[in-house]
Amino acid sequence: MPTLFRLLIGVFLLQGATAVQIIAALKSEQPEVRLLFGAVALALGIAAAFWFASLAAAGRREALARAQQGFSREREKLQVKAERDKTRLIEKTHRRLARERDRLQGKAGLKVGAAFAGVAGLGVLMLFTQFITVGLLTLTAGGGAAAGYLLRIRQERRRRDAPEPPLLTASGRPAITHEAAPRTGPDSGGGWL
Repeated sequence: MPTLFRLLIGVFLLQGATAVQIIAALKSEQPEVRLLFGAVALALGIAAAFWFASLAAAGRREALARAQQGFSREREKLQVKAERDKTRLIEKTHRRLARERDRLQGKAGLKVGAAFAGVAGLGVLMLFTQFITVGLLTLTAGGGAAAGYLLRIRQERRRRDAPEPPLLTASGRPAITHEAAPRTGPDSGGGWL
């Protein structure tokens, strides 16, 4: 029952009791009886004031509890939305970086291909101009570099085509953490041996 209705019932009860006391006091001819009814009316008024104060305090507590519950729900919604937006932003940035990487690799592949063709042409030219040893060295170095580059491209494609692990877990923490590898070498404190 809302606080307003409780207060309204209390007001009607207090007015009814006061009206009955006034009627009884007016019918009485003795001043002592009238004072007694006045004292009872004063006591009822004080009791009603305390009752109204407790009803108002209970109403404030209920309103505060409802407001806190509403704020708690709103805060939860905001946290879920912020987490969703953060995940969406991370995925969008990841896709943008992947597109940029692919674009740069395509440009680099064209430049490297032209460089390898130039090295191969220089090697063939040296073979025709009697620099056989230097020409063979140039062709061998160019072929080795081309093979290494093609192997690296193949490894990159395999890594890119592999399924990507999730960026965030359900709790919002990164799914992949970087752990430092144990240090080895002369500066690790133990020397090489």
